[in-house]
Amino acid sequence: MLDIVLQGEKVQLLAERAMYWPAQKMLVVADLHWGKSAHFRKHGIAIPGNTQTQDEVKLAKLISQYSVERLVIAGDMFHSKHNKEVDVFSHWRKGHEDLYIDLVTGNHDILPQEMYEGWNLQLHTHGLKVGPFFIAHDVPEDCPDFCIHGHIHPAIRISRRGHNTIKLSCFCEDEDRFILPAFGQFTGTHVLDPAEHKHIYVIAEEAVMKWT
Repeated sequence: MLDIVLQGEKVQLLAERAMYWPAQKMLVVADLHWGKSAHFRKHGIAIPGNTQTQDEVKLAKLISQYSVERLVIAGDMFHSKHNKEVDVFSHWRKGHEDLYIDLVTGNHDILPQEMYEGWNLQLHTHGLKVGPFFIAHDVPEDCPDFCIHGHIHPAIRISRRGHNTIKLSCFCEDEDRFILPAFGQFTGTHVLDPAEHKHIYVIAEEAVMKWT
């Protein structure tokens, strides 16, 4: 965990690829892509069957550990159309009935609206304003507030003398936005150039470190 200050608010960057906002008892995540592994298996691509289960357990542990009262998902909660892994979310939701969940819809969130409503998710199709932040899936054009978003799945490559180059997921801060890493483990990443951003916070196993 790493404490930083964004727009005057203390937030905590978690190695589990999430951001916790203590003052709001709010957990913010992006790009879970639940159902993606089942989608790939359906098309004949061999993917481990417990990928989504691990992400669900990880999220449940964070909610319990930090006594989270509000979960904000910054887009791409699900990967595609309805499948068995989407059904599993119904059971996860029943175990967290008192949790307030906002879903800022992303480009992959294409399930029927009644399904989201049945899970008691608060849908936001154009972003969510909370305090000094505007939470979106991708950075909107002409955003008047500091934007927190996902979609990019940011990572950087790190080279060490005598060692192989490694790729690590990261949080990325700019003057007017903050990019969240993909929460889902089966998502892929997009490598950024650290020189093009104000600060990079690298996720290395169980720690988050300021890289630049």
